[in-house]
Amino acid sequence: MRVVDMEVLVSEVVGRGTVLAGRYRVLSPVVSDLEGASAWQATDQILDRPVRVRILEHGAVAPALDAARRAALVTDARLVRVLDVGTHEGYGYVVSEQLVGQSLARLVAQGPLTADQARAVVGEAASALEIARRRGVHHLALRPSVLHVSPDGRVLLGGLALDAALLGDSGGDARSTTRADAVGLVRLLYAALTGLWPADPRAPQTPGGETLPPAPIVDGAPVAPADLVPGVPNDLDTLCVVTLGPNDDGPHSPGELVRELEPWGEIRASVAETAVLGGPATAQFPPTGAAAPGGGIPVPSEHDDQDTAPVTVQRQSVRTAFAQQDPPGANRPGTPPPATPSRATALGAAVPSDTETPPTGQPVITPPVFAQAAPPPPPPPVVPAVVRRPVAQATAAAAAAPPPPPPREEPLEAFGFSDVIGAETEPTSTRRFDPTALILILVVIAVIVGVVLAFKALFASLDPSGSSADPDPSSSESAPAVAGEPSQEPSAPEESAAPDGSPPVIASTTSIDPSDADGEHQEDVAKAYDGDPSTFWYTQTYKRDDFAGFKDAVGYAITLTQKTTVTTVTLRTNSNGGNVEIRATDAANPTGGPVLASGPFGPETVFTLDPATETQSLVLWITQLPTAADGGFRLELTEIALS
Repeated sequence: MRVVDMEVLVSEVVGRGTVLAGRYRVLSPVVSDLEGASAWQATDQILDRPVRVRILEHGAVAPALDAARRAALVTDARLVRVLDVGTHEGYGYVVSEQLVGQSLARLVAQGPLTADQARAVVGEAASALEIARRRGVHHLALRPSVLHVSPDGRVLLGGLALDAALLGDSGGDARSTTRADAVGLVRLLYAALTGLWPADPRAPQTPGGETLPPAPIVDGAPVAPADLVPGVPNDLDTLCVVTLGPNDDGPHSPGELVRELEPWGEIRASVAETAVLGGPATAQFPPTGAAAPGGGIPVPSEHDDQDTAPVTVQRQSVRTAFAQQDPPGANRPGTPPPATPSRATALGAAVPSDTETPPTGQPVITPPVFAQAAPPPPPPPVVPAVVRRPVAQATAAAAAAPPPPPPREEPLEAFGFSDVIGAETEPTSTRRFDPTALILILVVIAVIVGVVLAFKALFASLDPSGSSADPDPSSSESAPAVAGEPSQEPSAPEESAAPDGSPPVIASTTSIDPSDADGEHQEDVAKAYDGDPSTFWYTQTYKRDDFAGFKDAVGYAITLTQKTTVTTVTLRTNSNGGNVEIRATDAANPTGGPVLASGPFGPETVFTLDPATETQSLVLWITQLPTAADGGFRLELTEIALS
């Protein structure tokens, strides 16, 4: 009765013609599947565009408005954008872009989707939630009514963070929230493949026309999709069974699910008119076996407008974005080797060593030296250069081919072997540099140097022993070395004992964020012990001292140069209040070990460890944020001193 009275009261406050914030005019109601919230079509009178308004009537209204503000910070084309958040006569409202296209619940009501379409739709939704996860925002209320396919084949996901907050679901720690979204996405995949909804006690049930039949349960888990619908691929069937089973298996984040589903193809949709949530069902999405032959795009019916042809949007996996290019073709068998270097003439001009067209049909590329050459030499000197290329080709071919038959005079005369061998052997020896002699000289020098060094080492080792050949001197010779070792061993304890009386020295530090492996402002952690009070390490700024519910605490881990007894920890900050716990542990286990000291922050706070602890690492575990100078909740740690 209370809920009915509240709805009647809201209808009196917000209805057709109501203008919110002097800007958004409410037009007509649409279906809302969440208790405590109503949805309306509206228009933005300033920008003259259609929008969707959700009126938060009762429940966790304040956390829901805060969640909507956080969702507005995530930008992705597949997430429904939050445009405005505010209150109207005591009721909260959230303005978002209009939801277009059919929901997954309506699509599968016509029949299960094909496997490739289910993979593409859920893969796009998982990619969008992975982007949101990296901004610290989660959905936590995934269901078929929030996943839409627009007329142009785009995926639209609504209710990010808002729906779960309105239901009072905070999600818990980072691991549980990412796991919950991954499991919710697999439930959507199951629904897309079978048209049935695998029950989840965490997710709200969708009332009215958006409700899907429940999936059959066997041994506490939904029946495998392949047992309900023929043709489900083995990888998708296994993914659903493993993730929705009794064990904590399967993907633990939307990003892991993307890797399980990719690559996926295009999303196909044919829509006669734009369909809004709560409006008439006009989309025609290809169910199993409904794909058109050839391209797989469904054929519009005769009632469709002729100008609404199917719109194809190409989807491609990140892993296949870069197609593998064929390597450049290698030289084909029989390709002649490169031409020999050019030969200088008496006039100083370079004469090319190859002036014939290659046998492979490739054009002759004239070297630039021809343009710089002096007037061409007389024809006779050029003749040997002209016949040099056939000689080289014949030599290479002879080396690669099987032994030829007995030589005949005609080929030799045709190729000019008798002239080339006799005429060019001597110029080649004078023109080319033979490194053999230089290598032999270097080897001889190296051998001589090695022999000299060996003799020096030999005589240097014989001199001390030659002065006293008795075994006693040899033992006395080794005695000083042994005696020298104890003299060094006492010095080592003296060096290690010296730092015990001096203040501990910080070797490195790092920040700890339970919700993000990158920490908080990791790039500034060294500023807290650089000796400059004007620089500091600081946390992110929150609206509440309990990190606005995003996490339980943040940490600052300190690693010393060596294991030292720490008695006091002095913290100088630009903040006041809050609470910090000092523990003798490391970043891998920030809450391990007892609390040695704790208390609020101040301009200069000295914490005495009880008891004094010999350690090489400390963790400042900040469980409550202090107040910064601008009124926000943030820690600014200027200097750390240990003793």
